[in-house]
Amino acid sequence: MRDDEQNEVQEGGHAACFFGSMFLRLVLGTHLMLLCNAVAQVGGDVVDLNQGLIAKWDEVMPLDLNHPLALPKSADGIMLENFAVAFAIKLDAFPGGDHVKDVLWLESKGGAQMHFDVGSQRGIVLRCAWKPDDWLAMPAMNAAGRWEHVTLNVKRDPRQAQSGLWLNGVEQLSWKEPLGGIEVREAAFLLSGTMSKGQITNLRFYNRALNRPEILELAAMPPMAGLKPKLVPFSGSMKLMTEEVIAVLGGTEAEAVMEDGTMEALLMTQFPGSRVKVRNLAWEADTVFRQDRPMNFGGLKQQIERTGATAVMLMFGRQECFERGEDGIPEFRGALEKMVKVCAEVTPRLVLMEPLAFEGELSKHNATLKKYAAVMAEVAKAHGALFVAQKGEIKPGATRDGLNLTSAGAAQWGMGIAKMWDGDPKKTDGRLKALIGEKNTLWHRYWRPANWAFLHGDRTAQPSSRDHVDPTQRWFPGEVEQYKPLIEAKENEIWKLANELGGKLP
Repeated sequence: MRDDEQNEVQEGGHAACFFGSMFLRLVLGTHLMLLCNAVAQVGGDVVDLNQGLIAKWDEVMPLDLNHPLALPKSADGIMLENFAVAFAIKLDAFPGGDHVKDVLWLESKGGAQMHFDVGSQRGIVLRCAWKPDDWLAMPAMNAAGRWEHVTLNVKRDPRQAQSGLWLNGVEQLSWKEPLGGIEVREAAFLLSGTMSKGQITNLRFYNRALNRPEILELAAMPPMAGLKPKLVPFSGSMKLMTEEVIAVLGGTEAEAVMEDGTMEALLMTQFPGSRVKVRNLAWEADTVFRQDRPMNFGGLKQQIERTGATAVMLMFGRQECFERGEDGIPEFRGALEKMVKVCAEVTPRLVLMEPLAFEGELSKHNATLKKYAAVMAEVAKAHGALFVAQKGEIKPGATRDGLNLTSAGAAQWGMGIAKMWDGDPKKTDGRLKALIGEKNTLWHRYWRPANWAFLHGDRTAQPSSRDHVDPTQRWFPGEVEQYKPLIEAKENEIWKLANELGGKLP
């Protein structure tokens, strides 16, 4: 016991003083830990793929390229402590037998600094000159004939496993790197001729470690420019494409609508056979002014891009009106325009929903809420988005307290939203809503799982997220990825039932 703790016990005259003091410290410590891990990040983590960039080659190159990819003269002689190498690779076939074959290595004056190899079973294998007896092997890549993205991220810390190998934006391995560095002199990347059947692209080399959002951004980069299909804005009503992916943004009200499932069920039966996907990105207490996310969650644009969204539905205005009143309208316009512009960078197919009216005592705010809705309509028109006005009066019992929606209120709003795709609001099938609820639960567990700090936050070096036999293996990120096929299977069930129900509901 420290002297100051001993004094506390003596001065209090009772053990309770000591335990009370320790309890207070525990509470404060826990509070500070949570603040460190979930600091309010308006718009999410910063992504700057040009900061610290030494060199890049974005063209698609064969693996048997017969000339080196020399680093610029400005890089000559630098000492790399933290650094990152990222690239996308596509193999026509994996090598046979138990041997590994080189696909890429960084050669500096005096020899190779690091090798990237592939094997028939082990996927990407990393060998480093400063760790000659240590081969780091990732699990096998999914298949030959498809692009896979690899990132080596070196962040030197002899105490914690901060360096890692990432495959397609998912951390597979991490380990401790001692302090020090490697000297880059007359350096070049070499594409080996021993593995001639394959291609490589988007090769980038940084003089710093990357954060998770940056690694995700690189992993999402298409192998060749111009591969993204051209999308066109909605015109008049929300007519959906085949395999449309709709990302839903909003706060507590949007969460209630998505949890209820009525809107999504009507969407599925209105467009049977279209294989529509709905991705809930709403977050309790989100407003256009701020969207707090945990460390390394990523910014708004990246969140939308990760869903593969072709359309975005925005449900805002209600909470902002309640909090800021008429004086907040100018700020609301500015923040909404900023958010719409971010969404438009991903897709021009945007829908802004008029917020649902308040009830009871709070109905005195409805006149101001109409002004917020008018701003939303103006912003939508200015940016080529679709604005959907509410039709009809709110039914009694739609909220618990004039603000927060009941299940009946969420269903009512969901049926009202259906009018934007010229749908016929009608009773939804209980089986379909149940399947949608199960799918959304799986999505929630994948998109925003519990224990984020251990998954991608500031506690990834803890043993609890690692294999107990080989602590370099990150089992937690891979386990979360297993939700993706479960979501896909549940959506297949939804589509099958929606096809049977399409046009046949009472």
